[in-house]
Amino acid sequence: MATGSEAGKPAEVVLEWPKQDKKRMLHAVYRVGDLDRTIKCYTECFGMKLLRKRDVPEEKYTNAFLGFGPEDSNFALELTYNYGVDKYDIGAGFGHFAIAHEDVYKLAETIKSSSCCKITREPGPVKGGSTVIAFAPDPDGYMFELIQRGPTPEPLCQVMLRVGELDRSIMFYEKVL
Repeated sequence: MATGSEAGKPAEVVLEWPKQDKKRMLHAVYRVGDLDRTIKCYTECFGMKLLRKRDVPEEKYTNAFLGFGPEDSNFALELTYNYGVDKYDIGAGFGHFAIAHEDVYKLAETIKSSSCCKITREPGPVKGGSTVIAFAPDPDGYMFELIQRGPTPEPLCQVMLRVGELDRSIMFYEKVL
């Protein structure tokens, strides 16, 4: 659904901008309580790859970057583990990440058969539509929506955030980013 300044433009005009604009989201950063447990979940359940990991003992943290392809061409998740902190509040603003997959039913079975993740919304059509979705939280409670779509070069396809002022947020993303 087009919003803001894009609402009155024909679809072919709106879809043309990604071909001209080379900016892209690089990664999302968030903190986890057990880095190895979360890496296991993302690689075994969601099919991501550990792209790189670095420990910074003098600052007492470790980062791990995970995704579905190289960072120079794909969106990644940057997990941060701060030494000695095993739990964080997620906050009311974060909604979920979304992963596109050709067969959400099969992916949900893979997740259910693992020891590191679970399904909290069984696969099925979204209310009022036909798109098949499911939901799976990671070990820290960050939610992942699984969306059934055809093949895609970018499976990590959405980040859902809750905002206080929709029009102001749209203007920020359109004008600033």
